[in-house]
Amino acid sequence: MAKQERRVFEKGCKVWVQRYRNLHNVAHWHFESELAVCREGTARVMLDGRSWPMRAGECAFFCSESVHSISGAEGSRVTVAQFGELFPQMCYLKEPIFPDRYHAGDILDEMAAECADKQLFYTEKMNAMITMLMTAIFRDRELRTELPSVHPALMRYKQLLVVLDRAEEEFDFSQATEFMHMAPAYFSRYFKRMSGLTFSQYLNVLRVEKAVELLTGQEQLTMTDVMSRCGFNTLRNFNRVFKEITGFAPTRLPADYALYRRSLGAAASGFDPTLASSIPLTE
Repeated sequence: MAKQERRVFEKGCKVWVQRYRNLHNVAHWHFESELAVCREGTARVMLDGRSWPMRAGECAFFCSESVHSISGAEGSRVTVAQFGELFPQMCYLKEPIFPDRYHAGDILDEMAAECADKQLFYTEKMNAMITMLMTAIFRDRELRTELPSVHPALMRYKQLLVVLDRAEEEFDFSQATEFMHMAPAYFSRYFKRMSGLTFSQYLNVLRVEKAVELLTGQEQLTMTDVMSRCGFNTLRNFNRVFKEITGFAPTRLPADYALYRRSLGAAASGFDPTLASSIPLTE
């Protein structure tokens, strides 16, 4: 099964952009949508089991959770943008490959430069640029009326993440295996493959995420209060897990600290679908 890709987004930024020479990646999926633009040469795109050629001056759009890959020919240049939710509802294109009459390649290159330069309000500019670009594309292209099919296990996995986020009381391992309709051993392997973390590690991330919210909020709380609200049994364990995940002791957490949950999974698993033959372009 294709693995989940997790990218680290700049704080406050809804989009991640990278340019490649000879881009090759393996089949993967992610919760973000993705726009790819072939700037030079050709590439072959796989989307949910089907394959299309992509030529210079063409775009490819992959909606959230779709399984896809890109294989660029020698000398090809492809720019890729992943972005989170921009609109109140998801949009799905009827044809995933289409001509770039929106100047998408130039816009993504400008966004990559903005991210590299990091001038004042660069994240706000990048958010506005990707929103305007995708608005132009969705208004112009024919949209699908039906939702793309999603593998039942993947759909259930995403539902489990929502349940874990919303559970007021801790959702334990046995409840999770029952929810996924999987044997415990298989569920352990599946969850680690999909998230990059063991189930217990993921629960610790959720606990620490809640602790960060409490520590950076307006309410004045003791460390014991924070510990108990987040599901830790002892201050020693709370301090140890908190520092392992954030790099800071709870009492020394910067006021503007933000916890990127998906980047933790990426760091733990080391999974990046981009093969070593791909050359990131910085200029």
